Amino acid sequence: MRVVIDTNVLISARFWGGAPRRVVDLAASGRLQAVTSSELLAELEDVLAEDFEVPPKRLDLILRDILSHAELITPDPELDIEVRDAGDVKVLACAVAGRADCIVTGDKDLLDLRRIPDRPPVRDVETLTVRAFRQRHSRWT
Repeated sequence: MRVVIDTNVLISARFWGGAPRRVVDLAASGRLQAVTSSELLAELEDVLAEDFEVPPKRLDLILRDILSHAELITPDPELDIEVRDAGDVKVLACAVAGRADCIVTGDKDLLDLRRIPDRPPVRDVETLTVRAFRQRHSRWT
């Protein structure tokens, strides 16, 4: 199974553990294939540096750790997806280019995409909370 683990889940896993940490651990162990992009890694780096004051050397270690178990892909810059939050396009573009089965996220705007009447999932990519992912894909968790 190919999964985009959104920035908010990676941060929760790093600082608070719990169910988000178990999802990241599945990717680290090779039971899931995480996919990411330079844009998502840059967002993670910015949030960790600005909001959590993680020092540069530690940031480098965190990013290297993620890259040790995630496939780095290059999203299509021309992907045309209508979303409420323009920042979510990079997550969806990563999922599409990386042929992800789902995005694991806590982002309300991404999660709300599945609730829009008559709107199919973006290129068959599900958006799931950590809890929903663990319930639906229990054989991996």
